[in-house]
Amino acid sequence: MRTIVDAIVGHRGGPGTLTVLGADGSARTVGWAAVHDQARRVATRLRGHGVGQGSRVGLLADTGIDLVTTLQAAWLTGSAITMLPLPRRDEPAPAGPAGPGDGYLRRIRGMVDDAGLDLVVIGHPAQHLRRFFTTWVPTAALSSLTENARTTEPATPVAPNPSDLAILQYTSGSTREPRGVRVTHGRLAANLASIAAATQHDRVHGCAFSWLPLYHDMGLIGCMALPMSCGCALVLQSPAAFTRHPISWLEAITRYRATATVAPNFAWSLMERLLRDRAAAEPAIELGSLRLALTGGEPVDPRAMRRFLAAAARHGLDPDVFTCAYGLAEATLAVTVSTPGRGLRLDVVEPDALERHGTARAVAGGRPGRALARLGRPVPNTRIRIMDRLGGHELGERLVGHIEVSGPGVCDSHGGGPPAAPDRWLRTGDLGYVTDGELVVCGREKDLLFAAGRNVFPQDVEIAAGGVPGVHAGNVAAFGIPGNGGDRLAVAVESRAWADEAAATAIRQAVATVVADEVGLTRRVVVVLAPGRLLKTSSGKLRRADTRLQYLAGGLVAAAGVTGGLAAAGTEASR
Repeated sequence: MRTIVDAIVGHRGGPGTLTVLGADGSARTVGWAAVHDQARRVATRLRGHGVGQGSRVGLLADTGIDLVTTLQAAWLTGSAITMLPLPRRDEPAPAGPAGPGDGYLRRIRGMVDDAGLDLVVIGHPAQHLRRFFTTWVPTAALSSLTENARTTEPATPVAPNPSDLAILQYTSGSTREPRGVRVTHGRLAANLASIAAATQHDRVHGCAFSWLPLYHDMGLIGCMALPMSCGCALVLQSPAAFTRHPISWLEAITRYRATATVAPNFAWSLMERLLRDRAAAEPAIELGSLRLALTGGEPVDPRAMRRFLAAAARHGLDPDVFTCAYGLAEATLAVTVSTPGRGLRLDVVEPDALERHGTARAVAGGRPGRALARLGRPVPNTRIRIMDRLGGHELGERLVGHIEVSGPGVCDSHGGGPPAAPDRWLRTGDLGYVTDGELVVCGREKDLLFAAGRNVFPQDVEIAAGGVPGVHAGNVAAFGIPGNGGDRLAVAVESRAWADEAAATAIRQAVATVVADEVGLTRRVVVVLAPGRLLKTSSGKLRRADTRLQYLAGGLVAAAGVTGGLAAAGTEASR
């Protein structure tokens, strides 16, 4: 495939269907051929708004057929797209374009201005925000755009060049403010081809299912653009529907006999708990149709994944279909994928050698150690290397360093420097190592803590704390705060018991104990928060650096509903 537009036009949309499950429980199905026909008509309407080759179109709406159709229409005009995130549930309703508390509007205007958008198309449930957008950029209502297009002559698609911009993708901003990444049509096509090969898409080609937001690279590229490019059956669910009723994900896989699905670690962990607690009288869940169940987008918790696989096996899931992947927006999406059909594979290493010496020494003889997920080999035409953190030279196997990526998917940052050279190496900001040609990721360099003479990865603390009864797994943030001789550990956990002082105290003590036992850190502070209070990106990733700043400013104490300073807010030990 030269570009995704060539693929779409070449098979006139494709033989499969697109089904969207709405936040209100509705379901709507239409053929990809009908989507393509309507997209050509919407393209005509977009041209009436001044959109054409080289334009940039922003899209802001919940997942729906009209949104997917308009996305394709923008590509058919020769425009690039930017998927804009909806406000998070915990964000207050905007009071004004620059009013107090309008963090969402400030953030989204920064994206609009940075992207240089020529038009923003706004749909449900963001229609009320259009009055703010119209002061920044021309806008159009998604509903009227698509409705009026039904009686409009279809446009002739523009065939983009591989060097033309396809997507201006904004990163999640887990360690910094979101920034734009330029994904050209050539890079998009190359990465889609690599994903298809690495995941054996022809074998799992049946019905893909995703609830991931389309403003997230994994949702947009891996779960929507790939099926759109080949015209295979796709079922999309509104992220809001998943949030309100998470088990609906597995219920829909059962109903539509989905063969492939993708989600980050927290979602699989949540499914384990929901399957475990599911009443016998509830509708049966059958997962035997899945031939690919992929996890990516955040660190893999081996213990949580093993619990999920055990629970899901009772509902027909073959554990060998579970696949791990590593990627980032700056590389379009996929960098490595573990071999499909081999299941979850772990590398168990000596914690002391890993943390003190940066050596991933394999544990022998069944002794306990730190289990890390193997994330597979690089996708076709992509290379990885591990670079020494201080000397800058390439490291051998089982030595921890900076992960760097090179390949046709590596993108340019928006607004900075000349186009990337074909052999350019991208430093990802992650630390990891290679064993048997497979990548193992240890964590983000900026999140690394230095305590007691050791490099401690916050994910290890979060996994341990997430296993404490009453703590919401996946809703734990660990970070360092200043202390004598290195970082002192702070752990913020979410729990429904946050307002019950006796229960919260028990949780703080249990977290402190498990962190000491499993990670070996005793200088710590533990804060218990209400559900939804941890800072996260629009794609659900923890914002550890911002959480640390909030803690140092006393914000976590206030969020916990506790007065009297840090000693009252958390459990402290061994100062």
